[in-house]
Amino acid sequence: MRAERKVANAFRCEAITTRTFQRRCRLTDKQEYDRVLKSRAALRWSCGCFRVIAIERATGDARLGLIVGKRQLKRAVDRNRVKRIVRESFRTSRANLPGIDIVFQLVSAPDDRFERDVRSIWNQLRDRREGRHDGA
Repeated sequence: MRAERKVANAFRCEAITTRTFQRRCRLTDKQEYDRVLKSRAALRWSCGCFRVIAIERATGDARLGLIVGKRQLKRAVDRNRVKRIVRESFRTSRANLPGIDIVFQLVSAPDDRFERDVRSIWNQLRDRREGRHDGA
């Protein structure tokens, strides 16, 4: 009985780790953020409470960087919630995105349409991948 429980727990942990926000899917250091933020060739637009900056990558999958400052959300709980929602949304839609580096910058406090705005951003990036440029 005890051995069966250990095996079941091992499978459960394995399933959880495959759904994480992996390191290869994130912008991790200052140079990567600077490359996106300072690029003249970057796509830039605002959607709801976010400013979105995206730049093409030569190889690899899409990667995400988040900038959520104290000026917009004072409480750490609120900042972490915004980041968690954006990361989860990115994780589920990453397969449909082109090879780009994306930076989400929170520019104002989120409202009720926050999650809808995030989905809209992924749709706009997916449309750009498919060659349709009619939204941004």
